[in-house]
Amino acid sequence: MVGGPVRGMAATGAVLLALGLTSVGDGPTEAAAPAEDRPRQSPSVPNSASFLGLPSTVETQCTVSDILEPSCGVWWGASPDGDDVAALEAAVDRDMDIVYTWRGIDQADVPGDRERRMIAEGRFVHTNIEARRFTQGRSDIAYRDIIAGEFDSSLRSQARAIAELDVPYFVTFDHEADGKARYNNRGTPEEFVSSWRHIVDLYRSEGADNAIWVWNVTGWPGNLDRLPGLWPGNDYVDWISWEAYNMTGCEKMNDWNHVDSFEDALAPTYEWIQQEGPKHGIDPRKPVMIGEMGTTDIGASATTKWYTDVPDVLRRYERVRAVKLWDSEVGADCDFRILANEHARRGFAQAGKDPYVNLPERVRRLAEYAVTRD
Repeated sequence: MVGGPVRGMAATGAVLLALGLTSVGDGPTEAAAPAEDRPRQSPSVPNSASFLGLPSTVETQCTVSDILEPSCGVWWGASPDGDDVAALEAAVDRDMDIVYTWRGIDQADVPGDRERRMIAEGRFVHTNIEARRFTQGRSDIAYRDIIAGEFDSSLRSQARAIAELDVPYFVTFDHEADGKARYNNRGTPEEFVSSWRHIVDLYRSEGADNAIWVWNVTGWPGNLDRLPGLWPGNDYVDWISWEAYNMTGCEKMNDWNHVDSFEDALAPTYEWIQQEGPKHGIDPRKPVMIGEMGTTDIGASATTKWYTDVPDVLRRYERVRAVKLWDSEVGADCDFRILANEHARRGFAQAGKDPYVNLPERVRRLAEYAVTRD
């Protein structure tokens, strides 16, 4: 992979990159601006500067912060089917910026060989540390046992290994804590918060300041009232994350006979964070990551369009700075795999070529250079 992501953390915080980028947004704002309110650009004209490899006449300054928030577009990633990111990248003719991996809190070997290979090949890694025993049949772990320190040894090993990487590394603890499978099952919301803080404090004590903490929830509108009780606090969260799915026809989702667009799925939680979040101590200025997204088969043209609409939707929700595809099958009638659906593959591939989600290699090279300087 040519031109991988940032290789180290900026000691002084945000890295200011003066770049000439076309078709990308300005710095993030707290709320989305309607497209009709934005100034129209003049028709395109021949640009000899871009032909010569010089900055475009349409320019903006792009900042990449020490928590990897870009102001000039969106990181594009996936949780690839069968952990085969190479097959996904070949199918859509582009590299993934971020790859999502799944580990247990009892696993000391995090990051493992797979995560290290991803990093060596130039990708960011986002690992969900699940409250389950991955070394023993994947049984659930009670939050109270984490708080009591039962898993401190494996967590310290994880923290030291991540610190030694000397690259930014996205970490989530127990994603979808608001979901039916977890909420009040592994512990109370208060115990989830205490577990999250315990893990973050432990990582920091081991020098893993390069860990970027991503708080992930489902984003289902019916779960929004659960979010305040699950919020670990602004000092313990770097990014806010939720999911954006259309599950038409999924057997597990009773009566899902309608179609939700990507925007339909994204908007409720986005608006809640912006409007209600501050009332509960949630900073709405934090960057947003759509941790999982995808649609089931809704017909040839509609499936393709579901994905091709994504970049323009993202331009309207400017706190969103990363998006990851859920490239997997969760049931016979609930298949999100890109390689299993030519219309989904075509749509995701086309969307991934949009400049807003396909940041130029100049961003990566200049960021890599800049973060090596004090």
